[in-house]
Amino acid sequence: MRNQVHFYLARAWIVDNAGLPIYTDFAVWWAGGMQALHGNAAALYDPSEFDKIQAALFRPGEAVYLNWPSYPPTFFLVLAPLALLQYCYAFITWDAVTLLGCLASVYLIVRRRPAIVLVLASPFTAWNFLAAQNGFLTASLLGFSLLFLERQPVLAGVFIGCLTYKPQYGILFPVALVACNQWRAIVSAGIATVLLAAASIVLFGADAWAAFPQGFVVQGQLSLGASPDSNWGYLQTVYGLIRSVHGSARLAWLVQGLSTLAAAAIVWVVWRSRVRYPLKAATLSAAALIATPYAFAYDMAAIVIPASFLATEQLRCGLLRGEKVIWIILFGAPLAVLVTLGDKVGGPTFGGTPVSLLAVIVLFGVILRRARQSAAVA
Repeated sequence: MRNQVHFYLARAWIVDNAGLPIYTDFAVWWAGGMQALHGNAAALYDPSEFDKIQAALFRPGEAVYLNWPSYPPTFFLVLAPLALLQYCYAFITWDAVTLLGCLASVYLIVRRRPAIVLVLASPFTAWNFLAAQNGFLTASLLGFSLLFLERQPVLAGVFIGCLTYKPQYGILFPVALVACNQWRAIVSAGIATVLLAAASIVLFGADAWAAFPQGFVVQGQLSLGASPDSNWGYLQTVYGLIRSVHGSARLAWLVQGLSTLAAAAIVWVVWRSRVRYPLKAATLSAAALIATPYAFAYDMAAIVIPASFLATEQLRCGLLRGEKVIWIILFGAPLAVLVTLGDKVGGPTFGGTPVSLLAVIVLFGVILRRARQSAAVA
């Protein structure tokens, strides 16, 4: 946090010496909210129009996003209110509110104040806060969904419905919900999704939804079909890992597909079993980060959710051999390679390798080890 204050006072963060917005990832959200407020959200999904929108709001040549990241129009329900504020205040409000949501979900899961300190000290938290990305929002929705699912499935369904703003992190929820017969959560999530879509149509028009599929395809080609010499270390996924070691796109898709299927199968087995609920929640939230082919370092801020459920299980049942060392590795490895932050690179990498993904895989292994023990005892 001290670094952020230093950057701001040096006019290297949020706004420059002239008081003009400094282009960051948040600039895209603010531009999207502005466009939605002006009744032309559909233009965001047209790359040429999107370029003009950014040029009108920021200094020419600053924009690095060639295409709107193709979030569904329901995301404008969050972005439009932010665009009512000046850029600086919108930036700070977004960071503060989403971080508080993330901290609240972690605290309610673990019920220990030190958990808040560990979240704030996480290298993924620092990166997400600096860029004002949406990793905290994803973590909050993922955390609250699983926090309420066991005892308040209807409320959990509402949070799952809200998570559809970034649908790649919800693809394993149907597997888990069907496995444990949580039909009320499924119905609630469906209703929430429909209502959010309807609200976005009423407020911003149906044109944005008509343009969304094409924009989604263009963004997918831009991010996952880039040239072989692209810096695949930015992409913190199995797909990105294979491409970063010079694997072909076909091989990367094959390995990613098999990984996603394996994650789905593991989630099904664990959620059908008598494993304790914190381990079920930890399994699903960690698997969600592995199953998607499209994730960046800021998305890995959501790793605090499976870590929180795992910590809850450890506080309740004690540590297994080697888990203390693994915690140090999980925290220390990404922190050690966060030197890329100073170069304004897309997140923690080590020689172009998605280190964040490796941290999630290790965490997933620790969770499954405990889940296996829990099932054996049950």
